[in-house]
Amino acid sequence: MKKLILNLSIASALGLSACATAPKPAPNSIPTKVEQHGEMDYLVVSNIMATKHNHLMAIQAEITNTDSNNQQLFYRFKWLDRNGMVIGDDEAWQPLLVYAGQKQTINGLAPTPQASDFRILVSSPENSGNP
Repeated sequence: MKKLILNLSIASALGLSACATAPKPAPNSIPTKVEQHGEMDYLVVSNIMATKHNHLMAIQAEITNTDSNNQQLFYRFKWLDRNGMVIGDDEAWQPLLVYAGQKQTINGLAPTPQASDFRILVSSPENSGNP
């Protein structure tokens, strides 16, 4: 019985230490702003900048293709108010062809001054686990 309790204690400690070592993304970092549909193999959001333009949040993001072939990306912006609630209707998915080894820039402009946060939703036909 002591051996079982000891083994369970060790397993629990290992499980908790594994959880503790996984770093949380920094607030407002790229991982907190991007929602991927599936795991993208060749396309990565490599930079995001946000500013205000005539009282509206403006976003510019850079998409990098790490593959030697052209890749298709679909993206849209989700706008959030200061409480994290979605503002407005879903935007249509926008297509973007990212050439092999190149970077492309996407831009978004909030539909209302109440938007204070955002998420960029991205999907690619080359995703693994594509929904």
